[in-house]
Amino acid sequence: MKTTSRRVWTGLALASGFAALALVGCSGTGGQDGDTKAVGQMSLPLTTQGASGATYRLRNATFVVQSQYYGYDPGWAGAGNSPGYPGSITVSSETDPNARNISLSLEEGAYYVQLLPGWSMEKSDGSATQTVEATLLSGISQWVYVSRQSTSWAEYSFGIGGRELWLNGKLNIGIDVQETPPGEGGAAGAAGPAAGAAGSPEQSVGGSGGAP
Repeated sequence: MKTTSRRVWTGLALASGFAALALVGCSGTGGQDGDTKAVGQMSLPLTTQGASGATYRLRNATFVVQSQYYGYDPGWAGAGNSPGYPGSITVSSETDPNARNISLSLEEGAYYVQLLPGWSMEKSDGSATQTVEATLLSGISQWVYVSRQSTSWAEYSFGIGGRELWLNGKLNIGIDVQETPPGEGGAAGAAGPAAGAAGSPEQSVGGSGGAP
């Protein structure tokens, strides 16, 4: 892959249209007892277009959406405990491989979205489709607030290319030279040659006085 194409920045925002599904037990978000609960949308786009015009699709991606009302543990979707984790929903890009996005209807409230390991990126230029190396540039977890009758997005950003291209920096090593030791610079250093010049006549006089 050429360097220019590897540097294409792919920003994938998570956005609208899948099965209506409310998390169980999201207390304090549904209004008065007996009222219809307030519902909004969380949208997860799976495709985007790069600056080159190529289309990129996120594949083999598993997202876990958890209600904040159950408390948040940074390792909540780790160690294989994501399916069935209290207050969570697991969705996959492979449920419908041709879908342009995943969308959830959720009760109004705060949620964490986590992208699990194992995802890959596909590139299509209209004539061929291939898997390309990509680096996740944003955090694996995103905080999203879903408002009633509106769509909220959880955004993930990817860089096309390896980690060394996007996450490495440069280290420069240089040297420093000091010509005058501390305490001996400035006026003291400048006085040296003047003192030597003034001393020449004194040495001449002294030499004459010492002659027999």
